[in-house]
Amino acid sequence: MTTIAIVGTGLIGTSLALAIKNSNLQVDLVGTDYDSTARSGAQKSGAFKRVEARLANAIRGADVVVFATPVMAMREMMESAAPEFEDGCVVTDVGSSKRVVLEWADEVLPKTVSFVGGHPMAGREKSGPQNADGEMFKNRAYCIIPSSTADRAAVSSVTTMAEAIGAKPFYIGVEEHDSFVAAASHLPFMMSVALMGVTSKSPNWDDIGPLASTGFGDLSRLASGDPVMHRDICVTNPEPIVAWMDAYIKELYDLRNLLAAEGGPSPEAVEQVFVNAMDARARWQAGIYSKVDNIAGPATEIPSFAESMGEMFVGRRGMDAQKKIFSGLKNDPANKG
Repeated sequence: MTTIAIVGTGLIGTSLALAIKNSNLQVDLVGTDYDSTARSGAQKSGAFKRVEARLANAIRGADVVVFATPVMAMREMMESAAPEFEDGCVVTDVGSSKRVVLEWADEVLPKTVSFVGGHPMAGREKSGPQNADGEMFKNRAYCIIPSSTADRAAVSSVTTMAEAIGAKPFYIGVEEHDSFVAAASHLPFMMSVALMGVTSKSPNWDDIGPLASTGFGDLSRLASGDPVMHRDICVTNPEPIVAWMDAYIKELYDLRNLLAAEGGPSPEAVEQVFVNAMDARARWQAGIYSKVDNIAGPATEIPSFAESMGEMFVGRRGMDAQKKIFSGLKNDPANKG
């Protein structure tokens, strides 16, 4: 039986375990966490076959190890785990920052394992295993960023896991990942934090607060997110976040200047901005991702993902190595053919 060990049994780690348990993969799931409360919550969730207090006991003999800790804890966890990995083990993570994690993996992990960076684009503002949801990854992008030394079998194994939990594998380069995720995930969090800051620091907050309704609640929701997780994201991915914040500030300042125009704002111009935004969002919701010419990204160059990497993924579904790692796939008719 294939064994998957998940290091970190918080919201994402336990949700991943639940999703795998409910999938068509026949595997043993082992969890571990330094926090006894998280271990207890994970055990109660029923997602794991067992939950270990010691890291070594969890990963010893595992075929796949998933690091689901806060990003800043990953290097230490990798160092502690290094002597315990089985030869040929597939090691991956679910962190929001990829450059530093891949650097740590290259420096710390033994050469007998293959590291494939991973990042499911899913989550919620509530943390802890008690808020875990096995449906969290359905139809969500699952970023897959192989290390330079990862073999085809390792990439295939992480792909199989992503597909099994209902996610959509999304192959991307590390620099692209860290910039694009800064735009789509980290920037919204910073916007939410700034909204709470600018309003709650007002001397009139005691009167503003009772007036704040669903719109304010929607925009400020992300500010309720795990402070440790978001601290680690900002500390490990500052440059792309700053670049997108600068682009957002410019966009906001353009709107400010539109309203502050001499003689008053032009109703037609103001309405057109809102029409453009509404149309862009409608296209996004419909899965249409064509470029909007009048919205500029950050003024930093984003390296293209090397075309040669694409060859790594050709024919991945039929790979013998994939069958070796995940030999426990159920006899599901959907898997035939």
